[in-house]
Amino acid sequence: MKRYSFLLGVAITLAVTTQAQQPKKSTKPAVKPAPVTAAKPIPAPPQWVFTFGSDTVYRAEFERLLSKNKKDKEVPTQAEIVEYLELYQNFKMKVKEAEIMKLDTLASFKQELAGYRKQLANPYLTDKKVSDALVREAYERMKEEINASHILINCAENASPKDTLAAYNKIAAIRNRAVKGESFDSLAVQNSEDPSAIKNFGSLGWFTSFNMIYPFETQAYNTPKGQISQPFRTRFGYHIVKVIDRRPARGEVKVQHIMLQTGGSANTEVIQDARVKADSIYAQLMAGAAFEKMVEQYSQDQGSKNNGGNMNYFSSMSNYPDLFKETAFGLSKGEISKPFQTEYGYHILKLIDKRGIAEFKEVEENIKNKVGRDSRAESSKLVVAQRIKSQNNYKSFPAVIQEVAKGIDSTFLLATWQPNEKLLSNTKAVMQLNDKVYTAADFALFLKGNQEGRPGESVQMLVNGLFKKYSDEMALSYEENMLEQKYPDFKNLMQEYHDGILLFDLTDKKVWSKAVTDTVGLEAYYEANKQKYLWKDRVRFETYNCLDVKVKKEAMKMAASGKTAEQIKAKLNKKLAGSVMVTEVKLEKSEALGNTLWNQKGVVDATEPNSLKFYVVSGIVGPEPKALKDTRGIVTSDYQAYLEKEWIASLRAKYPVQVNDSVVQNLFK
Repeated sequence: MKRYSFLLGVAITLAVTTQAQQPKKSTKPAVKPAPVTAAKPIPAPPQWVFTFGSDTVYRAEFERLLSKNKKDKEVPTQAEIVEYLELYQNFKMKVKEAEIMKLDTLASFKQELAGYRKQLANPYLTDKKVSDALVREAYERMKEEINASHILINCAENASPKDTLAAYNKIAAIRNRAVKGESFDSLAVQNSEDPSAIKNFGSLGWFTSFNMIYPFETQAYNTPKGQISQPFRTRFGYHIVKVIDRRPARGEVKVQHIMLQTGGSANTEVIQDARVKADSIYAQLMAGAAFEKMVEQYSQDQGSKNNGGNMNYFSSMSNYPDLFKETAFGLSKGEISKPFQTEYGYHILKLIDKRGIAEFKEVEENIKNKVGRDSRAESSKLVVAQRIKSQNNYKSFPAVIQEVAKGIDSTFLLATWQPNEKLLSNTKAVMQLNDKVYTAADFALFLKGNQEGRPGESVQMLVNGLFKKYSDEMALSYEENMLEQKYPDFKNLMQEYHDGILLFDLTDKKVWSKAVTDTVGLEAYYEANKQKYLWKDRVRFETYNCLDVKVKKEAMKMAASGKTAEQIKAKLNKKLAGSVMVTEVKLEKSEALGNTLWNQKGVVDATEPNSLKFYVVSGIVGPEPKALKDTRGIVTSDYQAYLEKEWIASLRAKYPVQVNDSVVQNLFK
């Protein structure tokens, strides 16, 4: 949100809203008057604060935006109101100009605004109670780590009832064997369709929240230690999970590290040499050698060596070898481990710090972000989709859905299906939300865009599953399209983004980029205003850089006798070109060398030892204009301010402003 963040930093934070509209006159036929005592008062017309051209800004809009942009949130003073009034007038005129230039019709503008809208809409399309519960659940699970093994029998999400039942029966039979006492490891090797089971015997090691897909994580956390879960289904198929152990989360550790690399293909001699050297290092550490010194002298871990061996904090869920983690977490603060070997080589660790799980408030936002990206967030959206359906008279038409399914052949299972013309012209409703009808043709296009290669599965089951997804997505889309009508805050915020992007783009064209690219205009502005960009008093001197000590000595002698730089160069460079080089310099007193030479006169030797440089100081010169190259940054900034001022003047001429002083005097009262 780079542009909007810019807007928040501008005088009015570019927080703008839609202009209020005059109430329309009623066209309803006259009816019998009600008794006077029952008559409702006629609402007063909205009060206007100012007009610009043919547009009007009303009191409610102005007060809302000034309140929003006031940092201290106190009732604004009259001076603050007057100041903001001018800023807001300028802002509204700039946005109006951008709209007249049709910057809001550009594809880039529409794409950027749509991206912001998606982000802003997301909180409205999730159930807060469900989302909050998921965040809290994830945090509570983070407090515990689980060690488990599993067995998988593959079953596609949209498998036919026959294939689904077969997969279930198979996993159920395996579970019965495990419960009766057969080795879970052996059953995993023999039956699991997870390819890794052959090597790891179904073991998943230790894990915690967010390390597994949500349904699997939930089943593992709901299974007691030492027990085997009932069969459960994920998008991969049917599983059973055996919880081997549970332990409180171990938090994170920070260690110093010494590593002697061997590598996976190292021979016995290399490994033996590394072991002997590691033992020697450990002996030195035990005798009092500084760990940092040993790191500097011996460690081959390039990631930590330049930092005294210090590694970043890591958890027991990190990707380091198990022995590495177990050793680190087994140390006491300040304790040094004995040398141990992993596939990478020999290691020695020293524990620097150990910290537990952070408090909920510290990690809440991070967990929210993870939940939003995780499959568990779908449950929150599904609750909202169901609510939208119930609130908007949702209807589905199974007969038409089946009609669509009949028009799909086996190419759908290969992800190559193309809907025919008959299907694409079918306007029968497959679903409806209030008066919004979704046709068979709409659903067919959705199916075309969501087909995947699933050979051997049931087309009918796939269509049924995809219709559920389609109906949920359409419900959420229906609600998203109604957000401006249902939620004034959302409408106002979208207007802020709309106007903010426009202002950013137009200001860039009129001021920022123009000041950088319009070199002719910049130079003309500089020439007209260069007396604003003056040097302070400066000491003027010549710097002599000499080839060697002999040349320096002769050059200093000539300079002291009154010879000019040209005379000195002509003589000394005649013998050897480049023997002496002279540069004229002017420095203010605030600069170190300028301060050193400020009260000097004539020949002054350099203060650096063995320097081949000296100076000839001619005196102090008064203020004079800086060259454009010496002050381009400041001139460019001033030129931008000038362009801004000229632009606002032209806008005020184009859109005359009229202020309602009586309303302004009574704002916030």
